[in-house]
Formats: sequence, structure tokens, C-alpha cells
Amino acid sequence: MAKLYSNAKIFHFHEKLEDVKAGRWSAPIHVRLKPTNRCNHRCGYCCYRNPALYLSERMDERDQIPPEKMRQIVGDLVAMGVQAVTLTGGGEPLCYPDITQAIEGLADGGVKVAMLTNGSLLAGRAAEVLSRRATWVRISMDAANGRDYARCRGVSEKEFDKVCGNIGDFIQNRRSECVLGVNFIVTEDNHQATLAFLELMKKLGADHVKVSGAVVSTSVGENAAYLAPLFDSVKAQIAEGASRLADARFAVIDRFHMPDSQQEAFERTYKRCPFAQCLTVIAADLNVYTCQDKAYTTSGLLGSIRDRSFRDLWFSDEVRQKLLALDPSRQCRHHCVAHGKNLALLDYIEADQDHLDFV
Repeated sequence: MAKLYSNAKIFHFHEKLEDVKAGRWSAPIHVRLKPTNRCNHRCGYCCYRNPALYLSERMDERDQIPPEKMRQIVGDLVAMGVQAVTLTGGGEPLCYPDITQAIEGLADGGVKVAMLTNGSLLAGRAAEVLSRRATWVRISMDAANGRDYARCRGVSEKEFDKVCGNIGDFIQNRRSECVLGVNFIVTEDNHQATLAFLELMKKLGADHVKVSGAVVSTSVGENAAYLAPLFDSVKAQIAEGASRLADARFAVIDRFHMPDSQQEAFERTYKRCPFAQCLTVIAADLNVYTCQDKAYTTSGLLGSIRDRSFRDLWFSDEVRQKLLALDPSRQCRHHCVAHGKNLALLDYIEADQDHLDFV
């Protein structure tokens, strides 16, 4: 199976690389679009609903992009040449009433579409449209049985069987090469079920499972202390799952790391964030943010599109200056999913031009 997760993807976009290197402003490659903040689950470790984390700062669950504004956003993304859009939360994107129209508008315009979802509404028309038009769909589950699922997500135990049924139906009925992946976020409550979860997802026909650790704090030490007692057991279960279950049709993707082994993923030394020119976030509150790790925060706010278009805001001097002035060593002392990508980009940008031939 080809690598789905890679920090080197950006190096396939040569024109964008040269724009970033030369200081030219161009459209982002990828936009994370959050249509609604409404969610039908109540996960205790949700980064947008956990007051111990910073992403709940500006979150209002009532926020939702109006249909006419969504049509304008879709038109802008197509016209700007954005390559990909991930529909995510905020809330549950399938709670958004006009989600299928947004998917089809983007896909008709040549934009690749993906979705992060809890899977409870992945049925009917929405599932059919995603199976035909999306590049991938990834479902967050985090439990291997109905009892644990209900406890961690604040829903009925019946919801677990519903989501499992939706996964099986999606796989059986999908009409394209749409990849169906599943997230398993390790917590102190579910860590013993990691292998059982991998076994279940293979049985249901999922293409892959990504295993990662819960982020419970903005502190490296606090996150490490939370995950340390679980680490050896989870790693052993991942290794057994990868050895026994992985094949050409099913992959186990290990993203379970101790936070103190990735210190710079929380506290960075570099003073520039070139990846912020490649990916940005349009949120349900009609604000644009630097990235998913700073969505719904004052420090991540680039500007509002309530009374202007996304295209106008993105190409404005104010956004350009804010992003060029962004100093991760001072402003991003928290978890950062783009850290590895920034390291790769900075290595590329800062390479001595006179020595490039000595590969």
C-alpha cells in the first residue's frame, strides 16, 4: 500500500515550493473546511470541547456556515486553484444540511475532497456522494465495543453498531477508489482494546487504521505522564496487529508516540512557518485561521470572511503579513501536526544554492 501519510507530499508541488521560497503569494494547496460546530457526539477528549486545551477559546457550537456563503466559498476555492479540501470539525460535518451540495460543487470544480467524521450519519445520500466523489473518508471511533463507545462518546450503545454497519455498507457499496480509514485515539480508558479494535476494523473491511495518542494538555510533560503507563502495552498491540493483520488490503498506521520524544512538536526553535502558506482553515464562525492546531483561537485568527470573500481575504496584504510574521518559536508553543512538514520545508528553503549539486 502506498504511503498515505508523508511529510514529503509538499515536494510534489514544485510551483508552490518556488512561490514559498521566493516570497510570492499564491493559493493554499489544501484547505480544511469546517461547515458546522454542531456535533451529535460528546467525546471527552475532543480538542474543541475540552477546557484544558486551547482550541475551545472561540468555539461556539451554534456557528454554521450559511448556505449562500458556502456556495461562495466553494466558488472561491475552485477559482483559486485549491487542490484539496478536507471537510472536518468543529462539529460533525455530516450534521451540516448542505454537505452533499458542497462536496459535489468542489468535486465538479476539480477539487479533491475528503472528510473526517464520526461515521454515525455516513448513510444514504451522503454516503453515496462521498463514495463517488471523495478521495478518502476517515472515521473516528476509539472503542471496540458498544459499552466503551457509549462511555467515551456520550451516546447510546446502539450507536456503535450503527457506525460499524455504516462502515461495512460503505465498503460494500462504494463506487470509486475512495479510501475508508479509521482513527483510534488511545486513552487510559481504551488502550487495552487496541488490538481488538484493529481486528474488528479489518473484519469490517476498512482500508487502514491510524493509531495515535490523546492530547490532554498543552504541556509536553503532562501529555507524557498521561501516556507513559499505556505506552508499552499499546505498542505491543500495534506491533502484533501490524504483523498479523496487515496485508495488501489493510494497513496499521502507527502514530502513537511519547510526546517527550517529539519535544519540538510542542516547543519549536524555528521562527518561520512556511507550511501556513500551503494549508489554511475556514471555520464555521466565518473566520479563517492559520491551521488546525490554532483554529478557534485568537492567536490563530487571520481574519473574517463574514463580509468579504475568502479569495479577497487570502490575497490581502493583512493575511500575507500575518503569515510571514508568524514565529512558531513564540506563538506556537503547543502541539503542531505540521511540525515535521515545516522541518522538511525549511531544510529545502534554507539549502545553500551553491552547494545543491553535491547531493
